[in-house]
Amino acid sequence: MIQELQAKGKKADVVAMKETNLTTVVLGSSKRKVATTVPRANEGSYVEEADPRRLTTTTTTKTDTVRVNIEKMLEQLSRPARLDGYSIYRVPASVRDSVDNKHYEPRLVSIGPYHRSKHHLRAMEDRKRLYLLRFLHDQHDDDDGSGRRDGLLQDCVGRVRKLEARARACYFESPATGDGEDDDDMFVEMLLLDGCFVVQLFIQWFCGATDPVFDVGWNLPLLHTDLLMLENQIPYFVLLALYDAYSHDPNRPPSARPKPSLTTIITSYFSEKEGRQPATTTATEDAIDHLLHLYHSTFVMPPPDHLPAPVQADCGGKLPRTIRCAKELTLHGVKFVRKPETTNVLDVTFCRDTGVFQIPRVAIEDSTCIRYMNLVAFEQCRGEAAVAEKHLTSYVVLMDYLINTAEDVVILDRADVMENKLANEEEAAKFFNQLRLSSYINYDDHYLAPVYRDVDAFCRRKWPKYKAKFRRDYLNSPWAIFGFCLATTFAVITLFNTIVTILQTFFHLFK
Repeated sequence: MIQELQAKGKKADVVAMKETNLTTVVLGSSKRKVATTVPRANEGSYVEEADPRRLTTTTTTKTDTVRVNIEKMLEQLSRPARLDGYSIYRVPASVRDSVDNKHYEPRLVSIGPYHRSKHHLRAMEDRKRLYLLRFLHDQHDDDDGSGRRDGLLQDCVGRVRKLEARARACYFESPATGDGEDDDDMFVEMLLLDGCFVVQLFIQWFCGATDPVFDVGWNLPLLHTDLLMLENQIPYFVLLALYDAYSHDPNRPPSARPKPSLTTIITSYFSEKEGRQPATTTATEDAIDHLLHLYHSTFVMPPPDHLPAPVQADCGGKLPRTIRCAKELTLHGVKFVRKPETTNVLDVTFCRDTGVFQIPRVAIEDSTCIRYMNLVAFEQCRGEAAVAEKHLTSYVVLMDYLINTAEDVVILDRADVMENKLANEEEAAKFFNQLRLSSYINYDDHYLAPVYRDVDAFCRRKWPKYKAKFRRDYLNSPWAIFGFCLATTFAVITLFNTIVTILQTFFHLFK
């Protein structure tokens, strides 16, 4: 009996193994083992098999989802001017890591999408809304001002909405303000609010109106600095469209309409705030990207015509890539002099015959550091297409070579070339050294290349170096000059007496 039961058990195991068949289903490039059942030999019923069509349908659905997602990404890239039309950039992380983030992040007001979510900037959002209200309905309007406000608001919204796609294409990093249609509406709202704030700010200044918030001593410099940050911008054509709607509003009295162009008002504003002579931009309004670009094309002026064009190095070699620091140059006989009657910091010259290095005076303070950082970042982000306009970068690289330590800052300060308003000389040297980390120039093709060449040639001459050493050792103070003159007098008298004695001896021998 026991043997019969064991035989039946083994037979049942064999039948069970035959009932289950492992098949391989191939999906794309992957293989899966799927257990399927086959009909039992001695039964008339069947167990339901896995339908291959269902597996194919599931795979097709996943493939379609991936395809749709990729098509959406490609659609984002194919927007107008998206591939090569960037004008509002993000500062690279490598540059941010080498300097303090405060140089690139606004401290009072956010303009554009990059920093609008920062908590410390939210307080100014209510101020923006107030400026929007003033833009649409100022205090000089008549009783029917609400109707005029609605008409102007509708006009402004329509203008900005038409520019929405073009404005998005200006940002290096896609501005995300919401989802779907809400994102488009919120982006238009942001452009309208920030644009009206900027335009109304300049209109109020032009009309002589005051603002108790921005008239506070510490607020105005912060606002001025924030408006010139690379990441804190909106497209200039949005500002022009809003200003055009404001100045051509049919319900506004002619006496209340600003006469100059927006560009003229803005350049006048920056000229007054920085104590400069009135200047005009070298770019047309249609070619201006944003406020920082307008400032760059107005005040970062190209070199004067008398500066020579870049030339080849002496003896057919390469142009020098470096220049000695101020301390070493003084040891080689170079004399630093403040260049008179010029406000253009780029107007740097060097006389190869006399060794006089003329540099315009520059004041180094906190706002100057931030402005230079953003202007250099703007020049660097524009790429090789605008290499001919990287004049400030060339100037910054030169100053970094001249300033290595605090001693170099002292030398330039004594020559009235630099006015250091930072905590100490070490901070000024650190500023230029940090700024150099994010600066690149083509050493064979920049406007200061002749200066590098002439300074290098002058330092190779021996006589100026010996003359400088003589002045440093014997003519560096009134007492040193007096001692030198006294020693020279004794030497001349001694030499004269020696010659007389020799002559007397000579004539006595041959008498």
